[in-house]
Amino acid sequence: MKKRLVAAMLAALMVVGTVAGCGKSAGSGATTAGGSDSTVTSDGGEWTWPLAEKKELNIWIVWSNDYVENPNDLKAIQKIEEETNVHVNWQVVDASSAQEQFGLMLASGEYPDIIRDVGTYYPGGTEKGVQDGVLADLTDVVDKYMPNYQALRKSNPSLEKDTMTDEGKIVGARTITSYFGDVTGERVWAGMALRKDWLDDLGLDVPRTIDQWETVLTAFKENYPDCEAPLMIGTNGADLFSHFLSAYGCLADFYKDGDKVKYAPLEPGYKEWLTLFHDWYEKGLIDPNFMSNAADMISPADYIGTGKAGAGCEIWGLTDEVLKTQGYTTDEDFSLVATSSPVLKEGDTPQIGFATSELVKEEVGIAKTTKDLELACRYLDYWYTKEAMMLDSLGIEGESYTVDDNGTYHLSDKILDMVANGEVNTPAEAVYTYSLGTSDFGLYNWGMFDPIYEGNAAVNAYDEFNKDKFDLLLPSCMTMTDEENSEFVALYTDIETLTHENTVKFITGEQSLDDYDAFAEQLRTYNIDRCIELKQAALDRYNAR
Repeated sequence: MKKRLVAAMLAALMVVGTVAGCGKSAGSGATTAGGSDSTVTSDGGEWTWPLAEKKELNIWIVWSNDYVENPNDLKAIQKIEEETNVHVNWQVVDASSAQEQFGLMLASGEYPDIIRDVGTYYPGGTEKGVQDGVLADLTDVVDKYMPNYQALRKSNPSLEKDTMTDEGKIVGARTITSYFGDVTGERVWAGMALRKDWLDDLGLDVPRTIDQWETVLTAFKENYPDCEAPLMIGTNGADLFSHFLSAYGCLADFYKDGDKVKYAPLEPGYKEWLTLFHDWYEKGLIDPNFMSNAADMISPADYIGTGKAGAGCEIWGLTDEVLKTQGYTTDEDFSLVATSSPVLKEGDTPQIGFATSELVKEEVGIAKTTKDLELACRYLDYWYTKEAMMLDSLGIEGESYTVDDNGTYHLSDKILDMVANGEVNTPAEAVYTYSLGTSDFGLYNWGMFDPIYEGNAAVNAYDEFNKDKFDLLLPSCMTMTDEENSEFVALYTDIETLTHENTVKFITGEQSLDDYDAFAEQLRTYNIDRCIELKQAALDRYNAR
């Protein structure tokens, strides 16, 4: 789900064989990317890049680019082919048809060597793909064939847990997030934002507490006649990140309190939050049509840009400059400011309920039918070197980016000229004529956005969003067994519907909060306690990895 939402978000913003000879080594890996020692092949020889003999691999990838039709047309990918002497036949599908295309591939029984993001599209996930005999189990080969990946995953206890199953198996290769090769969680890329120009006009500070938010939203409503939705909140009443809900110590559904799983509507904080939002709804401080206005991850640009709304959930790249460029506002004074999640009182820790700062991202699988498992593994492992990471993120040094004497990265004049000459709309699009960019393959470099957004307000948004913590969030890599998952889905489908419907009714006043205890009891008759047990079992196994 996150993958598809992020794809939609980006669209909105933009648009082994014989080895011999000399060359660059595959590397041995470390806490940071980029090793330099040769590695030993299964027959006792050395594995070095580029290969003496040209090899080919087939890779399935969800990808789109307005300027380049195939990854092989990217200059950085061409450079990677030079460095490895491996030609990739990319099987490209777009995000909108990816699930359908993946289903057709499964039905055909014919698979490429490597499948990117297989965990998202394979029914039951990557582990199920291995159990079904479709994907290769990498547990016994990762030490031999993937030294860079293995060294990286073992450099961090949390990362090691996130890249194995509950049984300790390695069923795929997770994209690992880094800052120019240093393994660290991806920078938080979404959070709350407000109309800064309105705050300045009214002499108000950026709100931090719930009370400050009420003051600001009231001022927006009273002073800007077109502001019909001072706060956009999303169709479930609590945006995808549970920004306001987290102030009360819970999230929109399941969360953890220490090592204990809880379901928010059964906890006092949920009712307290509903009481607040019902009050704000009555006062006209939140979107009166929130149940139909899609604002769960990104507040509609036409609402924010035209003054229909004053605040909502935004992403780091959706700045005032972007909204002006895209024609959503003609107000030259229009500006946005980011803020951390609300808290009840000054000094409380802001929380967030959506995993935007993970050590790992999508999972890549290798088909069991691959004719050369070692080649597939070695090639995939190459993508966990710093060399591949830089090519994959910013392109070619000297052509698409430069590094100054202080070690700071900048976009090249050539890239900036592409924007100035109208060849592309944004610096990000110019970079993507060189690299896969945010395609989440191998070692991911979120530091690429420093030069792309150099001097841009998006960088300031990072600093604000990074104040939010993830203590309430369940680990994204914890898993249920097939039996548990089947039972959970059968039970939770109706529970989720019941919760959503009642949450909306409580906020709008269609249902009185006096009935809240009856609602909570109804959840128990729907077996919510069993759902909590199933989630708890998954968390316990994850913690024991």
